[in-house]
Amino acid sequence: MVISLNRRKFRLIAILLVLAAIAAIICYITFSKRHTATMNVYERNSNYTLMIDAGHGGVDGGATSVTGITESVTNLEIAKKLEMLAIFYGIPAIMTRESEDIDYPSDANSIRAKKVYDTKTRVETINNIENAVVISIHQNIYDSEGVSGPQVLYANTSGSEKFAQVVQTALTQTLQPSKTRAPVQVSESVYLMSHINCPAVLVECGFISNHQDDELLQSDSYQVKIAALLLSSFINSQETFSGGVTNE
Repeated sequence: MVISLNRRKFRLIAILLVLAAIAAIICYITFSKRHTATMNVYERNSNYTLMIDAGHGGVDGGATSVTGITESVTNLEIAKKLEMLAIFYGIPAIMTRESEDIDYPSDANSIRAKKVYDTKTRVETINNIENAVVISIHQNIYDSEGVSGPQVLYANTSGSEKFAQVVQTALTQTLQPSKTRAPVQVSESVYLMSHINCPAVLVECGFISNHQDDELLQSDSYQVKIAALLLSSFINSQETFSGGVTNE
């Protein structure tokens, strides 16, 4: 038990040290000359709330990686690190789920009913938050193992496409410069993204069907790097959110 606790403590300290290091990277990115104007806008308008949506969860594990890791677990790990960094920077942040367990109502007696309940609950949570901006975290999968790298999708709401462009550029240039993907609009079949009323992006952080991507995505340091890039993109996109948030 003592050994287990010490290992947990060491792991937490290691994560915090990595967070501190990544924080320096964020400072460099957000305060570089290219983003000075955008940062000034953020300083004047700090009333946006970052909604962090860890995709899947509960009975819905999502895809399974080549090493047998459930997508929902990886999504939540990255989401938690994004929340920690947001807190570190004093940015209001709300998680749509904070664990793998979801408290379903008694009448949700099938997997489909549970998924519907969870998705609708997330939509309601998001739409009830004033000036919300959503980052939904997912992992990709493909039949061919050769496909890798991040892909950003955006909702059909004002400000979403420009936000997605910022996120895609940050992830591509930092994580896989050889990739030239452009953000694409998310399918209307994705209920959460088609029923929210605020700027939103769905980030496929990598392909868990690719061994190299999967290995990286399971490491704390890479997860923190992704979280830092997502937060930096959020900070540098404040101007694009203006007028893009509605409350119904």
